[in-house]
Amino acid sequence: MMVRTMAWSSPSFILLVLLVSPSSGEEVGDSTTSEELVKKAKVLADVSAVKAFIDSSEISVIGFFEDLGTAEAKDFSALVTEHPEWEYGVSTSAEVQKHFNVTGNTVSIFRQVDSAREDLVINETKDVNAAKLYRFLTINELRWVTEYNAMTAVGLLASKVQVHLLLLMEKGLEKQEEALEAFREAAGVLRGKALFVAVDITVKGNERVMSFFHVRKSDLPAVAIYNTEDESKQVMGTGDITVQHLKDFYFSFLSGKSTEEDSKRREEKTEL
Repeated sequence: MMVRTMAWSSPSFILLVLLVSPSSGEEVGDSTTSEELVKKAKVLADVSAVKAFIDSSEISVIGFFEDLGTAEAKDFSALVTEHPEWEYGVSTSAEVQKHFNVTGNTVSIFRQVDSAREDLVINETKDVNAAKLYRFLTINELRWVTEYNAMTAVGLLASKVQVHLLLLMEKGLEKQEEALEAFREAAGVLRGKALFVAVDITVKGNERVMSFFHVRKSDLPAVAIYNTEDESKQVMGTGDITVQHLKDFYFSFLSGKSTEEDSKRREEKTEL
């Protein structure tokens, strides 16, 4: 699979642990074959329309096609129909393709969380179909708070953001949900500096993440931090999970000041 990674601006935790609002474009109708193929996507006629579309959503997916009547466009149409969870756009403009350095039919995903773009160049990829397009998007779908699973783990690894904050939790419990809200807010504050990952330990396989950080179920919810460059890691000390505490933990981890104190706190709680 030919996949290109591009960043819109300069800028991963990952533990593989074994393993929109409408743009200024117009919506396509149903009157012609081409329109039917992308009836749920937004037609992006020029560069400004594409930029507005990208900025309008946390995750944006754009199909760049030379001709909407191609087999590749039909596969994209099937993707749009079967998986409406993303915001989709489509463009056949030569000006747009030149501006975004697109050569040939390409499906791109644009992310706000790390200002990154991932491309799947269809003409250079073998046997592309809607299922492969879906896998490509699922792997590269990183959000303000990304839910950890076997698929998103791959995209986390590919991100240029090397520091990852993880919220280990049991989804659905009141205390965990309050922590998740603080986590979401902190993700916006630390945009581009860290990726925020929610790890629901009730999901099969995710308990391995808990073991990796030496966290017990009785410790939950717990926050951990991991640097993919040097593989350093740390668990935040006990106490309320607030935006300020998350910020302090992040910056102290980077300075190397949090390690001893937070390790001692976690050890004391575990012994109890």
